[in-house]
Amino acid sequence: MALSRVGQRYLKIFPSGCKILSCYFSHTAPTESPYWHEIFKDKKIRAFDEIPTVGPVLEEYKNFKIHEAYQRWVLEVGHVVKELFPGDNCCIHIYHDEDFSMVYKNDGRFPLRKSHDVIARYRRDRPHLYNSVGLGAGMGAEWAHLRGMLPHGVGRTIYMPFRPQLEEVADDFINLVQSKLDENSEIEILPYLFRWAFESIGVITLNRRLDALSQVGSEEAENLIKAAHLTNEIIFLANVGDSEKQSYRLIAPQDYFSRIIMEYVADAALEPGSSLVNKLVKEGCDYKDITTLILDLFQGAISTVPLTLTWALYQVSRHPEMQERARKELMKMMPSKDTRFYDTTLEMEKQTLRIADSIRYTRAIIAETLRLCPPAIGNGRIISKDLVLGGYMVPAGNMVVLQSQAACRLEEYFERPLEFIPDRYIDREKYYQKGMVDSPFGIGIRSCIGRAFANAQMNLAFSKILRNFEVSYHHEEVGVINRLHNEPDRPVLFRLKPIPQ
Repeated sequence: MALSRVGQRYLKIFPSGCKILSCYFSHTAPTESPYWHEIFKDKKIRAFDEIPTVGPVLEEYKNFKIHEAYQRWVLEVGHVVKELFPGDNCCIHIYHDEDFSMVYKNDGRFPLRKSHDVIARYRRDRPHLYNSVGLGAGMGAEWAHLRGMLPHGVGRTIYMPFRPQLEEVADDFINLVQSKLDENSEIEILPYLFRWAFESIGVITLNRRLDALSQVGSEEAENLIKAAHLTNEIIFLANVGDSEKQSYRLIAPQDYFSRIIMEYVADAALEPGSSLVNKLVKEGCDYKDITTLILDLFQGAISTVPLTLTWALYQVSRHPEMQERARKELMKMMPSKDTRFYDTTLEMEKQTLRIADSIRYTRAIIAETLRLCPPAIGNGRIISKDLVLGGYMVPAGNMVVLQSQAACRLEEYFERPLEFIPDRYIDREKYYQKGMVDSPFGIGIRSCIGRAFANAQMNLAFSKILRNFEVSYHHEEVGVINRLHNEPDRPVLFRLKPIPQ
């Protein structure tokens, strides 16, 4: 699977900063002339003001359909597009893998991005609770300090010791889903996936079960999940709308979310254990920094993995032959539904190899889902030096968005790009594929801090669902809306037929 391969190649990036990243791109960058020489035959670099311009398009943001505009622009305008905003602000969108490489390899020690401004304002107004604005909104050394508390992200040393507990959480999720099926054996599974993700992040950060998967439910867990979703929507709208209005809207959900999570952190810090909070306390990290980091992990974990799994289930419900192939593979590893996904009788390295060898097609389905409908449309950077992108000189200080989702739907990168073909991540020689545009978690030292944990959780939950249920869908086609993340535009009712032992 491409994500695991890319992830492994970047595993060593964190101790040595951008040096290894630049080395990687030096090996993957094309040796021939830049692609834009074919567009500009005179090979002369164009000025910033010559970049094709669109916008403002605020209505598409407000309708949560901006991802459709991003896809349209590359087809109608080109690989470099300048989007105008009210107030003479602009953003540069890029779609070519050579330009992606140019931005990433010039990230520097402290990659900059412009996002989560309302979160930054909220936290700056509360210095008694926060030392910094957090991972999403942080810049420079302030961001690096917080990120340095987990130099390898929420990776192997963090989640692997909790594999048995995480599998218990997944089993509780399966049992809860089965108990909630209606008379047609249907269920809107996404709300339960949100509860599963919330419970799982509680295990590794707090070493605590939060009752999100109880049969009667937890009002507190439900309210926290709602607050996280509302926060995402507000962050999205504040990027293009009335920031004063959105900042005001943020206060209530963030007051609630931060207060409850901070209470969780305080309880975990006082208890002996091996949770992430305990680890950070033992390392002498500042308590306000710990709470900020845990808040950001909860906020990030609640939505992204559940949404990806929903899209993966939607795809296999439309392709039963793929679902059956994955299930046959899983049944070799788990002959009965009671067989453990994580075989704790094996050493951790052997556990990892067993899973990697046993669920190749399952992982390929997830990779193909991330290509077609990733959690976010792409990654953003405020470039710290002048860069030539697509033949245009883009001055330092400009916001550049690497439009990976739209690029992944272009024929220049993938054969039959709009088709769902998991085999493209197994048989790379058969299916045309180039570049490295399919990196939904980002690349480099500012890539997603929870990438390893997210991949492990998707493998676990998706395997459990397919091993326990035959999944089908019998309603109208589901579209996409984007409120910071790619969400279904309607409730998705899956029919789940239990698999015999």
